[in-house]
Amino acid sequence: MAKKVLGKGLSAIISTSSAPVEALEKGIEQSAEKIVELDINAVLPNPDQPRTRFDEPEIKGLAASIEAVGLLQPIIVRRTENGFCVVAGERRLRASKLAGLKRIRAIIIEADEVRNLTLALIENIQRTDLNPIEEAEAYRVLIDRFNLRQQDIAARVGKDRATVANCLRLLQLPPEIREALSGGEISAGHAKVLLSVDGGRQTALFREVMKKALSVRALEQVVQEESGKKKPAKKKPAKEAHLRKMEEELVSVLGTKVEIRHAAGKGKIEISYYSLDDFDRIVDIIKK
Repeated sequence: MAKKVLGKGLSAIISTSSAPVEALEKGIEQSAEKIVELDINAVLPNPDQPRTRFDEPEIKGLAASIEAVGLLQPIIVRRTENGFCVVAGERRLRASKLAGLKRIRAIIIEADEVRNLTLALIENIQRTDLNPIEEAEAYRVLIDRFNLRQQDIAARVGKDRATVANCLRLLQLPPEIREALSGGEISAGHAKVLLSVDGGRQTALFREVMKKALSVRALEQVVQEESGKKKPAKKKPAKEAHLRKMEEELVSVLGTKVEIRHAAGKGKIEISYYSLDDFDRIVDIIKK
């Protein structure tokens, strides 16, 4: 009976629940007899961990708390050929090792690779936000490795598709800008404005932001002033509704920008890709 309760908690995790972590914790509490103690050295970090930067002072603070009162909430692990792998709770694992624990409280679950990454992503988003680039890269892994569509990812992490799509667009920025966003030197608001300009202008504007410490609003004004100096482009005729719908369907399948150009009974489909890996991914989807 307890096993069924735990399963129910996990099914809530990978649904559209707005509070997936709370659902997992509730499942754990109701399955206390499933908690075991494992040799801490037998527990390996999650190879699909979306977080690449850990807050060391936070880890040290958590380690101090564990030294004082012990690990109150068990980590979640799955079996591997070499022992166990963390599904959720890598910060707790790191802090427990720092605190000198020899054994760690854990719940062992069955989780395939997709659930493993999805659960780790959800825990990080819910507990301590990933930076925007880490989050986007985690979504890209779900698309590239597991062929999930944007709406599938949105449902699993409890966000709408547009939010996931906008996050993925951050990976189109030049490496210099992505690194600054990842390190907190600029905000997601800055990145959104930079995405609105041509690639050749993005780096120059970014460096101006860094040099002058421009706010998002100030950057928006610069972009607006520059666009105002350009000659107004000829207004394109509105695209027919059925063509827009077909574009949206192709975007959801391919996970990238798609434009259909149609006139006089003929036309072309333009599919965008942003790296050779992205190109290979799209070709694989089309072949299937």
